[in-house]
Amino acid sequence: MMIGVNLTLEDVLGFIYVSAWSISMYSPLWENLKCKSARGISMDFAILNTMGYFYLLLSIYLQIFHWVPYDSSLASKMVDPNATVANMDVNNLDAPKLTMFDLFYCFHGEIINLVTLSQLFWGKSLWKFPEDRYRRMKSLYFKIFLISLSLFFVLTIQFCHDNWISGNWNNQRTLQYCNKLFILKISMSLIKYIPQVKHNAARKSVKGFSIHGVMLDIVGSIASVLQLLLQLSRENGFSWMLVVLNFGKIGLSLVTMTFCSVFIVQWLIYGNE
Repeated sequence: MMIGVNLTLEDVLGFIYVSAWSISMYSPLWENLKCKSARGISMDFAILNTMGYFYLLLSIYLQIFHWVPYDSSLASKMVDPNATVANMDVNNLDAPKLTMFDLFYCFHGEIINLVTLSQLFWGKSLWKFPEDRYRRMKSLYFKIFLISLSLFFVLTIQFCHDNWISGNWNNQRTLQYCNKLFILKISMSLIKYIPQVKHNAARKSVKGFSIHGVMLDIVGSIASVLQLLLQLSRENGFSWMLVVLNFGKIGLSLVTMTFCSVFIVQWLIYGNE
């Protein structure tokens, strides 16, 4: 669907979700500056969130810039069908419905998460917050962080090794690796919200945790899902492969909407006290 001359509805939805998600990240930073404290943010949430964004950034970068275009003209030039057709099949996959909007959002998100961590680690020295209480990750979440990091290194070494051994880069291997990164990211998203929910519950307050950012996250998630559905509607019907190709985008939006709903309930119960 076209809006105006060159602007499509997909572009508008992409702009909405990137803007909403990006702006939502500034809300906690501003809340911390206003309160002159980062105590409203869970240390476990911030670190796990930063790690999750790194996984997401890497996976989207690979799928946008290292997706091999399928060349059907090579089929008539194959001498060894067993070797070549197999190689063609692994590249005969539609590219995931990812755009530069997604890449920009993830890169921007990783930077903002690093800034948030600086408020937690160097609040007094760098941001002139009056309190300077050093906080550690809770033991459980620190172990989860180490396990996630170890899995990432194992998966990455295996991916690089397989590419080096085979002597080529193919879409099937890239998709498998990127979907594993998406699983790590979704796992981080599922886990990261739990300490923040418990942190709010323990304080019986959401003061310092911006509800405006939560609202923007929900708007961004809805726009992201609508954009994806619009893109998929142009395909020849929905299929399991389309879900697999866009597994990460769907999963992240659903997880975000679920936990943001929990935060809204906490806000209604606790208010700002």
